[in-house]
Amino acid sequence: LAATRRRRHEVLLGSGWMAATMLLLLCAAARASAHTIIGSHVVAGTSFSRAVLMHGRSASKASSSRRTAKVIMDAAKKPTRTRFAPSPTGSLHVGGARTALFSWLKAKQDGGKFLVRVEDTDTARSTRASEQSVLQDLNWLGLIQDEGPEAGGDKGPYRQSERMESGLYQGLAQKLLESGHAYRCFCTAEELEAKRLAAEEAGENPKYDGTWRDADPEEVQRRLDAGEPFTVRFKVPKGKTVTIADLVRGDVSWDVEATIGDFILLRSGGMPVYNFCVAVDDAMMEISTVIRAEEHLTNTVRQALILEALDYDLPEYAHLSLVLGEDRSKLSKRHGATSVDQFRREGFLPQLPSLSRRV
Repeated sequence: LAATRRRRHEVLLGSGWMAATMLLLLCAAARASAHTIIGSHVVAGTSFSRAVLMHGRSASKASSSRRTAKVIMDAAKKPTRTRFAPSPTGSLHVGGARTALFSWLKAKQDGGKFLVRVEDTDTARSTRASEQSVLQDLNWLGLIQDEGPEAGGDKGPYRQSERMESGLYQGLAQKLLESGHAYRCFCTAEELEAKRLAAEEAGENPKYDGTWRDADPEEVQRRLDAGEPFTVRFKVPKGKTVTIADLVRGDVSWDVEATIGDFILLRSGGMPVYNFCVAVDDAMMEISTVIRAEEHLTNTVRQALILEALDYDLPEYAHLSLVLGEDRSKLSKRHGATSVDQFRREGFLPQLPSLSRRV
């Protein structure tokens, strides 16, 4: 079901129904036995963190000839707490369901907890109906939350919109301002657009040029007194290198200055941005292992900088390969059914006991 010999850690799943079949087999077998199932391999009697599949050529300088499963040894120093953090803007995609499955497996085999956190700060697209649909699909697959909107817990609330109402993110942004890790930026949208166009014309990577990074405090105060709108930006350290030990890809490093500019934490209306919310929530909820799709890998550098500035420990990270269609593009509607609900309505069952016994 999985063709693993593909570049860039890709998993090729021939079509939508094949993706669904693999997902349901994984869910059924995971519930039916004490085996960890990763990709097309079954690893008996071991923890998820000790059996991580690495495909093809990895960022950890693994030999390109070694395309089989690699075993990464790690000693857990704190209780395992994993999370699945969907945005309720539509149905649960089969790729998201696979991510949730791996997070659930990691928590269960380490005797830890599986959390569900709803990232609903996109008020224009997030709906409570979509949230209920995603939660129902997770329950249908047997991926039951130990903490979350339905189960509750002592690290809640488990909706970002409710956490935002408490002033949590704004308070931590103020802490970063006071510690010198952030600053107020009064650039207008027109000024920022002009800077972006100028960078593109010069063939440079568009990023903020730090206009307000070391501004005169008196000028900043004057603008505050005048009621001018501002954003809060993170002050990216010069000469900084961020390195994470990814459970799938090995060590991954970024030259921060070359990669990103001073990025926004709070928008002009006080709304916190995605990377700020995620970093803060993972820390406050004591998430030990973040398992997510590889498309989030580039977000990690910003989140790591935020956590370090707030004096929080970084979690373990595992960035999974994408679920692809036959044409090696990301699985989408043009390949057929892509959501768990679609597969359910087409007659797929959440449990395949006869097949799981064979596995």
